[in-house]
Amino acid sequence: MASWRQWLVAGGLLLACACAQAAVRMQAATLSLPGIQLADVRLDAALGADGRPTLHVDAKQVSIPSLGWRDVGLSLAGEPQRADGGAWKFVGHIATRKAPGDALRDAAITILYDQAGGTLAVTITQGKSGIDAQMPLDQTSHVQMELTAIPLAWLRGVLAAAWPDGKLNGGTVAGDVALDLATGDTRVSGRVSVKGADLDSRGGTIATQKLNANGSFRIDTSPVAASVMFDGRLHGGQLLMGPLYAQLPSNPVGLHVAGNLGPGGIAIDSLDFDDPDALRLTGSLGFDRKGNLDRLDLKRFAATFPQAYTRYGTTLAQSLTGFKSLTTAGSISGALDFEDKGLRVLDLTARNLTLDSHGGSLAVAGLDGGIDWRSGVSRPATQLRWSALSIYKLVFGPANLALKDDGGTLNLRAPVSAGLYGGTFQLGRFAWRPDAGKSQRLSAAFAVTDVDVNQLCAALGWPAFGGKLGGAVPDMSYRGGNVVFAGGLSLNAFGGSVSVTHLAMQHLFGKRPVVVADIDLDQLDLAPLTGVFGFGQITGRLDGDIHGLKLVDWKPTAFNAVLTANGGGKISQNAIKSLTQVGGGGIAGGIQGMALRLFKTFGYSKIGLSCTLAHGVCSMGGINPDPDPDAGGYTIVEGSGLPRITVIGHERSVDWATLVSRLKAVTEGNAPIIK
Repeated sequence: MASWRQWLVAGGLLLACACAQAAVRMQAATLSLPGIQLADVRLDAALGADGRPTLHVDAKQVSIPSLGWRDVGLSLAGEPQRADGGAWKFVGHIATRKAPGDALRDAAITILYDQAGGTLAVTITQGKSGIDAQMPLDQTSHVQMELTAIPLAWLRGVLAAAWPDGKLNGGTVAGDVALDLATGDTRVSGRVSVKGADLDSRGGTIATQKLNANGSFRIDTSPVAASVMFDGRLHGGQLLMGPLYAQLPSNPVGLHVAGNLGPGGIAIDSLDFDDPDALRLTGSLGFDRKGNLDRLDLKRFAATFPQAYTRYGTTLAQSLTGFKSLTTAGSISGALDFEDKGLRVLDLTARNLTLDSHGGSLAVAGLDGGIDWRSGVSRPATQLRWSALSIYKLVFGPANLALKDDGGTLNLRAPVSAGLYGGTFQLGRFAWRPDAGKSQRLSAAFAVTDVDVNQLCAALGWPAFGGKLGGAVPDMSYRGGNVVFAGGLSLNAFGGSVSVTHLAMQHLFGKRPVVVADIDLDQLDLAPLTGVFGFGQITGRLDGDIHGLKLVDWKPTAFNAVLTANGGGKISQNAIKSLTQVGGGGIAGGIQGMALRLFKTFGYSKIGLSCTLAHGVCSMGGINPDPDPDAGGYTIVEGSGLPRITVIGHERSVDWATLVSRLKAVTEGNAPIIK
């Protein structure tokens, strides 16, 4: 193996021989220079037509670990010249094959070897890109470079050596860079300006686009890992780090970051970010080997809205809450620390904070005060108050919560009340342990009294009907992503009551919330009930149950419903038509069709209708046991007295979407006319 000094001597001898002969060739299996390994090397020296010597070097395999070069082909051709003071100058052309980013594919090169001055200088230009490098002859492991508009793609190998999952796709870099080579270790440092940087990761969780930056940097690589540091400013462009997507402003944003890159992931041990009118934070974070955020420790942060949301919070809010867009105002500051095992610190202070999801799922206005919680530690009491709070169109009045962290459990110090549609919502107990993992994180107890149902229906877009809503939930718990309610709610309406029990929720603020419950109806007066829903007039009392109800994204996907009116009463012609339409049936006999045209009201002894919804299909039934099982269908209305009307349903299985369209048609007065 020949050293580079030996090859310089050999090159001089070759040139001397070339002056005496037509041409001289020299070959070597390998050639070693500082940080560079060449294999299958051939050197040719000859005299040109004008009598000047020419030199051509060809290496089939060049490896430069610091640049990520592996088996790159290289050709160097030009003219050696004597320079002032006994120095040698080489002017020529360099071309590479299969270099990362096609670096130096077609470039001009000048090499100045000044033994008396103790330096080796190299200048390379390719289009608008340039490299001026100098290496002291007594310290060949150190190279000082001035870069001009170097394509970042040329540095793909450098990034791959430090971070194999990253890829540079575009942009340029300029500045002063030092390269220090040591056995098994390489350091690249300096001050640079980057324009239009495009970078992405294999997992797609870390990326930049059209990012501009300037500042000081350092990259230390070793066979095991690499450490990195940047201290400077960002201005313009886009940045993705896990769930955080930033659209950076054109004004400078301060950034200091230092950490380590390795096979196990990315650890950013020091992070300072300063966008003065939007977001300031100090802390550390980490990503696992798949690029997922698994640690975040913000010692201090301050966010000013709406700038913090529009620049940095859109995708983060959507990934955490499912909200596609938010209207924001005010500010929030504090500290936050979580890892893969859960939260460790939650210290928040809000000042006149406003959040509105526009879908009715969450809105808060005038939020002031704070939360101070630490895992396993007691903290001073805090106050948290709001001017208005809306959760799924339930609008609560002003409230003030007194909170206290007792050994890692955040407790409500005293019951708190808030107005709710003319009534009262009282939160009697609240206990939250954020670090409880999948076990019970939250438990609470609340009650509602005298809620005006007319106001509630108007808010929910339901047909208005009178009554008061009340009830108590002695325990509401959150565990494993589920909210489970003990006790129940009761609605006093239509002269009877509606009870909701076994209520549970999943992904309440996610993209597809799930709600399950059992609903029981007791002695509802059918006359006002059918009048409200435009179903036609029916008198009597309604009982029933809707058990196993499951709503996905607030749409029914399963239930077992049975509705009965066993006490008898009167039913109008329009109500008979509505029931006939819903059941997909008809009138029991031909003479009854004539009676239907002649009379407006009829007597009945029983009404029964059932539906079991599963897999998008409703299995229909009627009065049980059916008084006329040989009728070929199921009886919905059993007539009483004269004129006597019986309604038979003939469709046992009905597509749920079809049934919904029928119900909509009859309640909107679009049911077909029976003749």
